[in-house]
Amino acid sequence: MLWDGRFRKGPDKGILEFNSSENVKLDEKLIPYDIIGSIAHVKMLKKQKILKENEASEIIKALKEILKSWEKGKFKLDPKLEDVHMNIEAAVSRKTKHGKKIHTARSRNDQVLLDMRMYMRDEVLDLGKGIHELQKSFASLAKKDGPMVGYTHTQVAQPIMISFWCDAQVQGLQRDIERLKDCYKRINASPLGACALAGTSWNIDKDYTAKLLAFDNAQENELDTVSSRGEAEAELLSALSILMTRLSGLAEELIWLSQKGLLELPDEFCTGSSIMPNKKNPDALELIRGRAARVQSNLVHVLSVKKGLISGYHSDMQETKGAVMSGIETAAQSLYVMSKIVKKLKFNKNKIEAELEAGFAQATEIADSLAMKGVPFREAHEKVGKLVKECEKKGVALPRHKATGKRLKRKITLKEDAFLSKEGKKIEYVHRNLCAA
Repeated sequence: MLWDGRFRKGPDKGILEFNSSENVKLDEKLIPYDIIGSIAHVKMLKKQKILKENEASEIIKALKEILKSWEKGKFKLDPKLEDVHMNIEAAVSRKTKHGKKIHTARSRNDQVLLDMRMYMRDEVLDLGKGIHELQKSFASLAKKDGPMVGYTHTQVAQPIMISFWCDAQVQGLQRDIERLKDCYKRINASPLGACALAGTSWNIDKDYTAKLLAFDNAQENELDTVSSRGEAEAELLSALSILMTRLSGLAEELIWLSQKGLLELPDEFCTGSSIMPNKKNPDALELIRGRAARVQSNLVHVLSVKKGLISGYHSDMQETKGAVMSGIETAAQSLYVMSKIVKKLKFNKNKIEAELEAGFAQATEIADSLAMKGVPFREAHEKVGKLVKECEKKGVALPRHKATGKRLKRKITLKEDAFLSKEGKKIEYVHRNLCAA
């Protein structure tokens, strides 16, 4: 082991597997970030004259070779080396005798923080774009405009328009994007330089490293930096839990509306039964509904890990890695599937009209019309209530109110989010420059 200088015996095989097996599987996602972060770290060490020109050049060359090998699918992590950091350091050391100097002025504590911040930063931008794709699906669906039923207490309430319903989904999703953007501000701070918890006596330049990696700034207090692991993860999972709660509710609404016959779900996102030939099951939507619980449990997992820890690093924090990765992947997959489903929804206008009539959906509009002509609203409410009772008795519908469609028609115009696009291009640019031949 790279750290076994003070030990008389090597680690037990079982404890080594317990400590690192799951961690190494998760670390596969962090390989490019660990390499890019290491290149920036070595460049800083060279700038500060902590490493000589030739030492830094050989280490960076080795790191770029490993990155190319990984891009070709040839570089894999060895569980015996515990984690991504030790795997890459060992690989660099096999390529150059100067590889053992790569860890100067840093610890795995600030190194894993860096890798996770870079990973989460990219994922937040991708998730934001995924939400925008779902918004675009609703904008496309809104073009199939026509009457729609508005419900309260799952009972017919008032007539609305399809475009009005779609716009409501778009507005809610925009808040999900804004939550991610706000979370991004706290993710986008470089932890490098904190080392184990008290910084280093080496003359490092944390701001230079932060700039190389396109972070907004470097975190100031080293103990706070190391102790903050899990905070960004929890904040991101909180935003994703709210998003998944929205998607779960939407999934249930689409299932419910399809049961009532008001809309038809696309065949390619449904499944059949192994015994009942008549079945068309909304499995994809049910899974989105169920997986909201997974993301919410990921959040509770992280918060529970953090709640009993004093300041400094603890191995408990390693548990936050799998939780946030699971939450990100689940949310991303759910957004993709929901975007595809929404785009292909078909409304049954005849069933919608029948539902509106059966539920006397025009009642509020009629009461308001009477109030606008001078009838006190409470009296108008009572008169229309009696009218509904009479219509119910005779089996007839209330007359349609023509103003509803004009008032609730929405035109949804969406633009790419400038922040998401700008940040993505900035990160791509610095990564490309750092890794250039």
